[in-house]
Amino acid sequence: MSADDFTDDMDEIRQIFFDECDEQLALLEEQLTSLTENTGDAEKINTIFRCVHSIKGGAAAFGMEDLVKFSHLFESVLDRFRSGYIPVDMEAVKTFLKCKDTLFDIVGAFKDGGQSYIVAPENVAELDVYLNSGAGSRSENIEMEDVFGLSFAPVKIEIDPPTDQKYSIIINVSSQFYKRGDDIRNILATLSELGQMTVDLDVANVPLLNTIQPDQSYLIWKVLLVTDIARQEIEEVFEWSGDDIHAEIILLTDKIIKTETYLPIFDDKHEELQIKKTVDRKGIATVRVDIQRIDKLVDLIGELVINQGAIQSQMRRNKISGDSFLGNVVAAQEQLIHELQENVIMMRAYPIKTVFQKLGRVVRETARFTDKQVKLILEGEDTEVDRSILEKISDPLTHMVRNAIDHGIEDSAERLKVGKEAEGLLRLRAFQRSGRIIVEIQDDGAGLDPERIYDKAVEKKIIEKGEKLDRDEIFSLIFEPGFSTVAKVTDVSGRGVGMDVVKKSLQQINGRIFINSTKGKGTTFSISLPFTLSVIEGIIFKAERQDFVIPVNNVSETVIFDPAKAFHIGDGKYGYPYRDGYLSVIYAAEILGYRPDGKNQKICFVIENENEDKIAFVVDKIIDHSRFVVKNLEDNYRKIKCFSTATILGDGNVAFILDVEFLFGEILKKESPC
Repeated sequence: MSADDFTDDMDEIRQIFFDECDEQLALLEEQLTSLTENTGDAEKINTIFRCVHSIKGGAAAFGMEDLVKFSHLFESVLDRFRSGYIPVDMEAVKTFLKCKDTLFDIVGAFKDGGQSYIVAPENVAELDVYLNSGAGSRSENIEMEDVFGLSFAPVKIEIDPPTDQKYSIIINVSSQFYKRGDDIRNILATLSELGQMTVDLDVANVPLLNTIQPDQSYLIWKVLLVTDIARQEIEEVFEWSGDDIHAEIILLTDKIIKTETYLPIFDDKHEELQIKKTVDRKGIATVRVDIQRIDKLVDLIGELVINQGAIQSQMRRNKISGDSFLGNVVAAQEQLIHELQENVIMMRAYPIKTVFQKLGRVVRETARFTDKQVKLILEGEDTEVDRSILEKISDPLTHMVRNAIDHGIEDSAERLKVGKEAEGLLRLRAFQRSGRIIVEIQDDGAGLDPERIYDKAVEKKIIEKGEKLDRDEIFSLIFEPGFSTVAKVTDVSGRGVGMDVVKKSLQQINGRIFINSTKGKGTTFSISLPFTLSVIEGIIFKAERQDFVIPVNNVSETVIFDPAKAFHIGDGKYGYPYRDGYLSVIYAAEILGYRPDGKNQKICFVIENENEDKIAFVVDKIIDHSRFVVKNLEDNYRKIKCFSTATILGDGNVAFILDVEFLFGEILKKESPC
C-alpha cells in the first residue's frame, strides 16, 4: 500500500468518525432536551454518558487531545450524577447543554481541519464545581484544571496513596446475551485483570430438569473484587453488552452490613420486553453510503420513468391495447419502477428532528440574549422529509424562530401584566397533509397588529395610503423587502432583512407560507412543503394545443364544464355553480395569453390550496394521470411566472407544471398575465 492510499483510507475513517460524532451529538441533544421534562430519569443520564464516552473514545484514536480532555471532564461529572452523588436539577441541565454546545464546537473545529481548540475557562469551571461538590468527590480533575490553564494558585496537599477497595458485584444475564454471541467468561476475564477476584456461582434459581426453559438464563455470578481502581472503570466493563446484562456493584466498607443481594431473574415477560428494547436499538442493520451515489440513483430512476412514459406514448400512437400481452408487461414494469422510485426516495428521507434539534439550540441562545423565558415544545419530530428539502429549510426556520422570540413573545413582566404565564410558549410542529409536509411555528406572544403593519407599509411606500387590503393581504406585507415594524434594531433582528428571504427560499423549493395571528394571543406560521423535489404525481391536460401538468394533490374533483352555466361577476371575473355555491373561474387559455372562446373548454378541475380554498380551473382536455420527474425551470431555462417546475413527457416534449398558488394569488388579483 502506498502512502497516498494509506492517507486516503485514514481520511475515510476520519470522516466516518465525524459522522458518528454527529449522530452522538444529535442523540445527546435529544436526551438533554427531554431531560428538562423528566429530571429523574436514570436511563437518560446513562444514555447521555454513553454518548460522551463514545465521542471520547473515537477522539483518542485520532489524537484529538482537546476533545478527549473536555469529554473526559464532562464524562466524569456525568458519572457523579448517574451514581447518585448529586441530584439532577434544572441548573445542571443548563450546564449539560452548554457542554454539549462546547463538544459540538470542538468537533466542528477538528472537522474543519483544526489541530486544537481552546475551551472557555468558565465552561470548565462550571463542571469543576460539580466535580468537587457533594459526597464522594474525586480529585481526578486536578490534571484537567492544569491543562485548561485556570488562573488560580494551587494549594499543596498530601494525598494518601490509593488503597485497595472491595467491591461486591452480582451479575445475571438475559438469554439474548448468549444469542448475540457474548460469553460471561469474557466479562469475568476482564474483571480479573482489574485486581484480585473470587467468583461464586449461585444455582439456587435453577429449576428441575423437566421444567427448565432452554433459552432462559437462571445463573447468578457473585464476584468479590479487590482493586484500587475507580467504580467508573468497573462499570465500563459491562457497557459493551448494553441492556442484556445486569450488574449490581456495591462498595463494601466497614460500616456496610453484608447482606444477600440478588438480581431479578429474566422471566418470560421480562424477556419479551428486553428483546423489543434490543431490537429498537440494535436490530436494524445499516450501511453508510455516499449521498452522491443515492442522488445519482434517483436521477437514473428518473430516466427510467421518462423511458416508461415513452413506451406508453408509443403504445397509444400505435393503438396497442393495454389489455394485450405487451400492455400487461408494461403495466407490471411501471408498478416495479414506481416501487423502486418510492424506496429510493425514502432512502433520501430524514426525520425533521435533525432540524428541530438545531432550532432548540437557537431558542436557548435567543432567549438568553433577549432575557426572555421561553418553553419550546416539539411535535412530529419523526416526520420524514427529503434531504434536499431539509437542507434548504434550516435557515428560514432559524430566522422565523428568532423572530418569534424577539418580536412575538413578550418579556416576563409584560406577560404577567396581561395575565399570561411568565414563560412564553413556542411550539414547532410537523405533520403530513395531502401528500405535503406542513411545518408550524406557533407562539403565544403579542400577535401581529394589522393597523401597525399597514401604517408601516405606507410609511415605507410599499403601498399607497387608503389602499384597501384584507387581513391576509396586510399580513403578507411583512414579506416585502426592507419591511420591519421594530423601532430598535438589535443583533437578533429588526433590520428589515429576513422575512422576504424566507419567502424566496421557500418558493425555490415549491414551498408556501401562511399566517394566522390574533392580536394579544399569538401567531402561527404554517409552511407547506413538498415531500420531495424529484417527483410528483400529476394529471396531464391540454390547453391551446399544448400539454401541461397539474399536481394531483391540488385536484379535489373534475367535472364536465358547461359554458352556459358560467356567469360574469365583474372586472373580468367569472363564476361557476358548484354544489350549494359557486366558484371563481380561471381559464387555462387566459394564463397563456389567449381569449377563451367557450367551445374548446370542456373540462373543469376543482382545485384547492393549503387553506382549502377552491377555484374552478377550465382546460380543453385531460390526457393522462401519471408520475413525473421534476426539472427545475430556473436552472435549465428561466423563471416563468405561471409555472413552478417542468417535466419531460414520454414523447420527449417538455411540459410545464402549473403553480397552483399562483392561480389563487396573482390571477385572482387580476395582475398581469404570464
